[in-house]
Amino acid sequence: MIKSILATIRTIFVPSLALLLSVLTMPVSAQSTSDSVSNAIETLRKSNGLPFPLPMMFSPMDMSWEPNTVAEPFSREAREAMMTTSAGSNPWSLRQVFNFMAHKVKAEDGLSFDDVVEAMDSRAVEENLKKTGHSMIWKEIEAKTGKPTPRVEILQYCDAMVARMMLDYSPEFSVFLPCRISVLEDARGDIWLMTLDWDVSWLSFAWHPDSQINEELMDHGRRIRDAMLSIVQAGATGDW
Repeated sequence: MIKSILATIRTIFVPSLALLLSVLTMPVSAQSTSDSVSNAIETLRKSNGLPFPLPMMFSPMDMSWEPNTVAEPFSREAREAMMTTSAGSNPWSLRQVFNFMAHKVKAEDGLSFDDVVEAMDSRAVEENLKKTGHSMIWKEIEAKTGKPTPRVEILQYCDAMVARMMLDYSPEFSVFLPCRISVLEDARGDIWLMTLDWDVSWLSFAWHPDSQINEELMDHGRRIRDAMLSIVQAGATGDW
């Protein structure tokens, strides 16, 4: 059994993975690169004899798409395969994963919770982002439990035109909209501001041709991210 597994890896997985890695260093704009990447992924995808679920992570590359078109959903099996493989290679705990995804800043001493929120709203106006929501979760918790709870509020900001552009690229991005910043008290009584760290600059290193969004949308993405960080910084310093 062991010899059979090793033979499968040698004959199917290793050559395909080598081909995939080799083409990743080529310019993503070349058509030959797209074809090579697609062929390598297809070979991996069809390698059903592998004793682990890695090939199920990959799906065929569809280079044609219409704006605001919802993609075919991943199957439960594909999701499970990807998460199983990722969990096996990722040494982080779930809390560390959440920590990695968050940009967070502690508010300066002496600022009240309301000071922080007021400064954020003021800076959002300067950054031309509209406030679209304000959820006071802590009040709902206290109302249900009858007990005091650390204060936590979620503030939502949005640039509707950029949101429309992003949804035309991927309707699935709607799960991240509108942009949110949480303000919360921790166990020590400190006030923290947190937002999703959606830095788009890493896309410059993305090998998949379909990850190359146009420069206009890239610029808007950078602007929105900078604006969100500016709002966070304003809240943390009380500077408005």
